[in-house]
Amino acid sequence: MEFLGIGLPEVIAVALILFLVLGPQDLVKLGSTLGQTLRNIRQSGAWQSFQEARQQLRHLPDELARQAGMEEINELRGELKEEQAKLKKLDEQLVAWTRAPESLSQKKKPASEPTEKSSEGQ
Repeated sequence: MEFLGIGLPEVIAVALILFLVLGPQDLVKLGSTLGQTLRNIRQSGAWQSFQEARQQLRHLPDELARQAGMEEINELRGELKEEQAKLKKLDEQLVAWTRAPESLSQKKKPASEPTEKSSEGQ
């Protein structure tokens, strides 16, 4: 485990030197003061702003990718709607061209009258 390039053996060596130089009572005061200072720093508005900025920077690539993807999806959706409109128009034209013309005799016959062939068979 390393923190700022300092491993566990280095931390133990520094603690031992501090214990020998300051003594047990001054070491307790130093630890207490250091703990209060670190707590004050972590509770300060500047530290919280720093942490929020760090978190935003950490999530920035994902957010940008998501936004770019949404823009691309919206562009594709617009293109798809345009193509659907073109296909619908082509389909209507194709149906108009391929529809069999109705003859005049078919238009005059009412649907309820039986045809001649069906009455002969009876």
